[in-house]
Amino acid sequence: MSVGAAFAGVKVLEFGGGAAGPIAVRHLADHGATVIRVESRERPDFLRLLAQSARNRDLDAAPFFTMLNCNKLSVALNLNDPRGIALAHRLVDWCDVLAENFAPRAMRKWGLDWESLSARRPDLVMVSTCLMGQTGPRRDYPGFGGQGSAISGFNFLTGWPDREAVGQHGTITDSLAPRFSAAAVVAALLRRRRTGQGCHLDVAQTETAAYALSGWMLEWTGDGVVVGRDGNRSRFASPHGAFPCRGEDRWCTIACHDDEDWRRLVDEMGSPAWAADENFSTLAGRKASEDELEARIAQWTRGFDRDELFRRLQAAGLDAGVVETCADLHEDPQLRHRGHFVPLRHAVIGEHPVERLGYELSDTPAAIELPGPRLGEHGDRVWREILGLPDDEIETLAREGVLR
Repeated sequence: MSVGAAFAGVKVLEFGGGAAGPIAVRHLADHGATVIRVESRERPDFLRLLAQSARNRDLDAAPFFTMLNCNKLSVALNLNDPRGIALAHRLVDWCDVLAENFAPRAMRKWGLDWESLSARRPDLVMVSTCLMGQTGPRRDYPGFGGQGSAISGFNFLTGWPDREAVGQHGTITDSLAPRFSAAAVVAALLRRRRTGQGCHLDVAQTETAAYALSGWMLEWTGDGVVVGRDGNRSRFASPHGAFPCRGEDRWCTIACHDDEDWRRLVDEMGSPAWAADENFSTLAGRKASEDELEARIAQWTRGFDRDELFRRLQAAGLDAGVVETCADLHEDPQLRHRGHFVPLRHAVIGEHPVERLGYELSDTPAAIELPGPRLGEHGDRVWREILGLPDDEIETLAREGVLR
C-alpha cells in the first residue's frame, strides 16, 4: 500500500465476522492501514460458511467474504486456549485500533473487553459494533442484520399495506452501522493524536438504523401518527412507483411531486383523453384514484424500453430511474466510469470483482490491492515478523492447535 495513503501506518486488529465490522474496517484498509483479522477454524466467520452451500466445502471459496475483507491479513487463533488469548493480547499491544462486532459477553470471556484492555493500553482506540450495543438489558442479545432490520423499525415500513411486514433483501443495519463506525474511528484517532488518549466507541447497529428513520419518528412524537407500509407509494407524490416496461421484469420508476410534474408526464404520454379527467389534476385527486392512475400509466410504459423511457422522462425534467438487477449493475455506465468494480484474482476463487466504498479522496485515493485472505493465510508473516516468535514456538503452537 502506498505510503501516501490516508491511513498509512495505522495498525488495526479485527475480531468478529459478518458485515458490519468488516465493512467499517475496510474504510481504513482501503486507505492504507495494516489490518490483521483474527479468525478461527473452530468457529469460522459465517460468511465463509456460505461457500459450503453455494459452491463447495472450501472455507476460502466464499466470494462475499473475500469482497468484504480485501486488503486485510488473516491469522488463525484458538481463543479457547490461554496461549491463544496471550497471543491476542500481544497483538493488542501492536495495534492502534481494535475493532470487534461480537456480542459483548464474547470479548469479556477472553479478557478482550474495553475494561480489561484500557488498563493495559490507555491509548487504544476500540470500536465495538454489535447488534444492540454494549449497555442495556438486551446488550448480550446475539443477532444479525435480519433481526436488526426488524428491531430498528425498517420491516414495519416495508411491504404492502394489506400484507405482512417484509425485511429488506440486504441487511440494512450491516450497511448503515459501518459508516458511523468508520467516521467515529477517524475522529478517535485524531483525538488520540492530539491528546494521547484512547477511547471506546460503542456503536449499536440497531440504533444507527433507527436514527435513519428520524422523519417517521417525528411523525409519531409530533402528531401521534404511526406510518405503516404503503408499497411504492408516497403520501406526498402521485404517481410514485415502479412501472413495467418492454421485456421480462423490466421496470422504470416515475414520481410526480406536484401538479407541474404531472402536466409534464401527461405531455410525454401524448396527452391521452383519460389524463384530462379533473380527478387527476390535483395530488389529492390522483391519490384518491391511484389504482386507476397506475394502471393507465402502466399501459403506456409497457410499450417502451426501460432505459429509453428513463432517458426520455429525465430529459423532460421528471424524476425517473431504471430498476437495475445485480447483473445490470455490472454493466452500468456510471459505475463503470467511476471504476466501482475492481477485478482481483483470488487463489481459490479466481478472478472476481470487488466493490469500492463509493467515495474518493482527492489527494489520497483508495487502492484495492489484496484479495480477501484465506483463513490464516498470513500467520507466518504475523507471528514471525510482527510478534517475533521463534520458529520452534510457532511449530509447537500450530501442532497443539493454538494456531487454528
